[in-house]
Amino acid sequence: MHTMMNGYGVAQICREGHIANPAMHANPSRNKAHCTTCGAETISTCQSCTKPIRGAYCSVRYGAVQVNPLVKAPAFCEHCGAPFPWTESRLDAANDLADQLGLDIPERTLLEKSIEELVRDTPRAPAEAVRFKGIVTKAQPWALGAFKEILYGVVGETAKRMIWPA
Repeated sequence: MHTMMNGYGVAQICREGHIANPAMHANPSRNKAHCTTCGAETISTCQSCTKPIRGAYCSVRYGAVQVNPLVKAPAFCEHCGAPFPWTESRLDAANDLADQLGLDIPERTLLEKSIEELVRDTPRAPAEAVRFKGIVTKAQPWALGAFKEILYGVVGETAKRMIWPA
């Protein structure tokens, strides 16, 4: 039996990034071997370092466990910095789409670098957002919407607003 104390729980997330259980020790009845959205296997530890995936904040109040919502699956492991499988899956899908744009090698290389920076949400992200949008719009304007479907969940808020304004 796991003793509940105030702090972050361990999340159970499918390999495609759907949150199965935001706090698996606080709510063990919600644990699932496979995702009810896509059927993918669920994991609760980083596949690189085997440390637990940080979940929702849990607290005990008046003898009851309260679990705050976990709105978004983390993109990278807080312990080793490795991308989680759902992040890798989105990067692979974005790079597959980029391959279909008919870009020359230098532009394709710049686009791949931009995608990586956008997902990592570094200080370079705003500049990379401008570059990304320019390359994609010039190559195939229709692709901007397809990239949104792939990357929206893992790109930082500033870059989202720059690339896909409301």
